[in-house]
Amino acid sequence: MSLKPNALYIALFIRDDPPKPDGYHWALYYQDATSSTGILKTFLLVGLIHIAYVPPTTLAKATLDRVFRSYDEMLNQNETITCRTWVLDVLRRLQEQLGVLQGIDLQMLERETMDWGNRYRFEASRNVQPRPVVDPQSAVLTNIEVLAYVTANPPRRPPNPPPNSRHWVPSPDLRDHNTVVKEIHNYVTRLSPHILKYPQYTHQTPAQIQAQSQAQQQSTPPAIPPAQLNASTPLDHALRELVTRLQPFGLTKGEVLMIVNLGVGLQAPAAEGGDEAGEGEEDESGEQGDAEDANQMDVDGAEAGEDGREGEMAEDYGALALLDTVIEEREERLSNENVVNVLAIIRETLGSKRLSEGDMDEEG
Repeated sequence: MSLKPNALYIALFIRDDPPKPDGYHWALYYQDATSSTGILKTFLLVGLIHIAYVPPTTLAKATLDRVFRSYDEMLNQNETITCRTWVLDVLRRLQEQLGVLQGIDLQMLERETMDWGNRYRFEASRNVQPRPVVDPQSAVLTNIEVLAYVTANPPRRPPNPPPNSRHWVPSPDLRDHNTVVKEIHNYVTRLSPHILKYPQYTHQTPAQIQAQSQAQQQSTPPAIPPAQLNASTPLDHALRELVTRLQPFGLTKGEVLMIVNLGVGLQAPAAEGGDEAGEGEEDESGEQGDAEDANQMDVDGAEAGEDGREGEMAEDYGALALLDTVIEEREERLSNENVVNVLAIIRETLGSKRLSEGDMDEEG
């Protein structure tokens, strides 16, 4: 894979053979328009992770060079500075001085980078070519992530037209952008209201964000501190946990994306008979609902557990049918027990019980 010009990468190198998990040499690599891609042939390279674009201006490049060299005089004097901490400190300064990596939690980026390195470390020790390059532009956003962004960053109101003006065009012209944002909110409200029940996706409610935006348009208060902008929301943690816990089941990126967008299995099936003790509670035989049938069962523990799973599948037929349309060849890839576990993971991570206090207000 070719490297992109004006791009900033994290480079990982193994230190040992066999390579140890999380034990990497960290480096930053900037690919300008004239650089070669020789780094991809570097000995012990695990791979590169594209993390930011740097504007191709003289000022931006000078800032990048200055921040890169800001630790030169203390590297050999301060034993607490390692290659990893140097990379993270430089990225933190670039966030503040160059405006890159906005909205990125560096602590999470650190963990994701090491997890990614752990997947490819043995290939690096065998010098398997080509070495992997991660490009975030190939990532796909879920509907809730799009909603979170447009909610946290409401569009500005266009300026009022001058008196007696005809065919006036505001500058900048944000009318099309405002229309897109409005349509996103309308789509969620009318066709995907279930994603509004996901864990809190902004640090403030939409009403608070709108009020703050209106206040900023009328005055010029201080900007929100970067620490607040970069802090993760409950939704960020929920999506991360969801992806991590679903990895053992071998689902594809597209399948997980559709599960999140459609809210597959988000709501547990209601217990029969109006039992208020809880949703989806199982009786001693492993089945839900009918206590009279449970009392008549006379099977051993293994059969009871199997019947319990079948009972869950039967009562969760709607979620199962939807899951069959999302996961290709579901019956061959996932057992009934796996399906029950997948649905449980979805409810535990994205379900309404994970919401913080105070449901998010809907915006029409």
